[in-house]
Amino acid sequence: MNDSQIWAMLEPMYPVALEDVPLDGQWLKPPFADDERGRAIVCNDGDFQFVVVDRKSGAVMFVCEDDESLIASALEKLAPIVSAWGSIDRDTAGPEDDEDFSAVKKSFQEQLQALDPAAAASNEFWSLYTDELTNEDYVDIDEVPEDEDEPESDSGDNDRPSIDDSFVDA
Repeated sequence: MNDSQIWAMLEPMYPVALEDVPLDGQWLKPPFADDERGRAIVCNDGDFQFVVVDRKSGAVMFVCEDDESLIASALEKLAPIVSAWGSIDRDTAGPEDDEDFSAVKKSFQEQLQALDPAAAASNEFWSLYTDELTNEDYVDIDEVPEDEDEPESDSGDNDRPSIDDSFVDA
């Protein structure tokens, strides 16, 4: 796939729909740089995470350091997946309400299985991301109570009597 073919698939989603994809980074326009394997880099966080399109197979991969996971098995499957995720992302309370989110997660997984079975596999991007959101270790920063002002620690200096200048001999 050349840049024009890749952009023809991405442009209808750019930038609004692509912003629904739960990734840090900026979605790019052509010309696309290639990674060391010759895949087009279509999203880059400027650090160590990016999204690539395999120019031979059309697969869309999330790359984070040495780990890779499949976002879509073919570029043409990305738009329906992003659309399904976007509707869930906008219509769901999220991890704050675990029961509701678990139901939505299951619904999304069923949709993803119908859209792209390879991308729905257990160790691929969407499964890993939704598992992370429903993990008990997930902490929503907005829900963490702020620490109340802690009392100052007693250094022991408070026990010393204060010196009253009127009693000091000059």
